[in-house]
Amino acid sequence: GNRAGAFAYFEKVKDDLADEAKAQAQWVLKFNVFQGCLLGGAIGDALGAAIEFDSIHAIRQRFGEQGLTDYAPAYGRIGAITDDTQMTVFTAEGLLRAITRENHKGICHPPTIIYHAYLRWLETQGEKIGSEQIKRWVYDEKSWLRDLPELNSRRAPGNSCLSALRSGRMGTIEEPINNSKGCGGVMRVAPIGLIADDAFGLACEAAAITHGHPTGYLSAGVLALIIRQIVDGKNLSDAVNHAVYEELPKHKNHEETFAACDKAIKIALDQNVPRTPETIESLGGGW
Repeated sequence: GNRAGAFAYFEKVKDDLADEAKAQAQWVLKFNVFQGCLLGGAIGDALGAAIEFDSIHAIRQRFGEQGLTDYAPAYGRIGAITDDTQMTVFTAEGLLRAITRENHKGICHPPTIIYHAYLRWLETQGEKIGSEQIKRWVYDEKSWLRDLPELNSRRAPGNSCLSALRSGRMGTIEEPINNSKGCGGVMRVAPIGLIADDAFGLACEAAAITHGHPTGYLSAGVLALIIRQIVDGKNLSDAVNHAVYEELPKHKNHEETFAACDKAIKIALDQNVPRTPETIESLGGGW
C-alpha cells in the first residue's frame, strides 16, 4: 500500500512538473511573439523614416533603382523611429494601465485609458493641454514613457492625431471627432491584437479616438484581429481571411475597407502581377 501510494505521488509530481514546463514553454513562445511583433514594427518604421514623405521617383533618385535597402539618416540619426512607433508604445502603456485597473478595481473602460495615454504622448510632442480635468488625468500620473527623454521628440506627427487630441474631446465611433481616414489609427494598434479578447472592437474604438471615418478605424480592427488570430495559433493566410472575409463584413460602412483589403489580397496571390513599387503604390489609389 505504501509503495502504491508513493508511486501515485511521484506520478502526480511528474505530471505537475510536465504541466509547469509546458506552461513555461507556452509563456516563452508568447513572449517571443509579443516581442517580435513590436520590435518588427519599430524596425520597419525606422527603416522607412527617411523616405516617409517621398515619392517613388524621389526615392530612386536618392538611392538608386532598387530604392532604399538599408537604414538612412532621419531626424538626425540612423534608426530613428517615427510617431507611428511612439503611439504604438503609448497604446501598449494604455492597455497595461487598463488591465491593472480592471484587476484592482473590477471596472474599466479601456478606450478611455488608451485616450489618456495618447494625451501623454501629445505632451511628448511639445503640446500643452488647456483643460484642468484632462490635466489631472495626464500630468498628475507618472508615466514611464512620457518621462523618458528619448521619447520626448517630435517625429512628424499626423495632423489628424494632433488636432483630435488638442481638441479636449475624445472621439468615438458613435460621435466621430472628424472624417479622417488616414493611417494614423491603424499604425498604432498592434498591441491591442496581442492582448485584447475583442481585438477588432477595441482597435476600432482606439483608432476612432482620432480618426472618425469608418475606413480610418475599421482598418485598425482588421490589423488587430489578424495579429490576434496569429497569436492564437492561426497561420497568416487563415488569419487574414478570417479578419477580412468573415469579421469585417459584419460592420457598418465596411465596403471601402473591404475593397482595399480584397484588392491587396488578390494582388498578393496572383503570381502574374509584377512585384514592383508601382504595384504596391496602386493599392493606395482611390481610397
